[in-house]
Amino acid sequence: MSSLLAHVVVGASLYLCNDDSSQRRSPAAVVLPVSLAILPDFDYFAIWFLGVRFEQRYTHSLFFCLAMSCLAWLMTRRWCRSRNLILSFWLLLLASCSHLLLDLLVGRCLPLLWPFSVVELCLPVAVLPGAAHTGLISYVFWRNLAIESCLLLPVCVALIASVRRLSLRRYVPEIILVLTMWLGLLFCSSSLTTM
Repeated sequence: MSSLLAHVVVGASLYLCNDDSSQRRSPAAVVLPVSLAILPDFDYFAIWFLGVRFEQRYTHSLFFCLAMSCLAWLMTRRWCRSRNLILSFWLLLLASCSHLLLDLLVGRCLPLLWPFSVVELCLPVAVLPGAAHTGLISYVFWRNLAIESCLLLPVCVALIASVRRLSLRRYVPEIILVLTMWLGLLFCSSSLTTM
């Protein structure tokens, strides 16, 4: 699976893509997309503390992400007094579904179409190395986390810059350098077998 750090970074990046210039957003509003980005992994609490073993992790389905995004959107609409804490439904849905995309990119098979189908779908190649199941004191954990971060951060920055229409002309040499390193890391990452 993807690391917690990756899910948090993508959730925060999607929040920063929220370019609503008519309304200044509260910094506290970032909590909701970040929470939705990590929410599918909350079933680990049942696994760790209750010893429950799931045949499939249904929290990693599009239905679950849609349901949680709807619930979060409705709750903020109903109970948030401050309008600058309310985010668009589409932003919340993207944050929630980003978790599934990252897990697919590390080569995980997921029951994406549950409850309509229990078939687990996966991508033919893993693009990200992932950082799970190796332990915090493992070299593999930190190597994979570094590669994952170096691959995701430029993509997130580019996404934010394009949505906010920031001028990148001043940074062409830096962009070429980062893109070259990014392509090298992408090649190294796709050849790793440890998840």
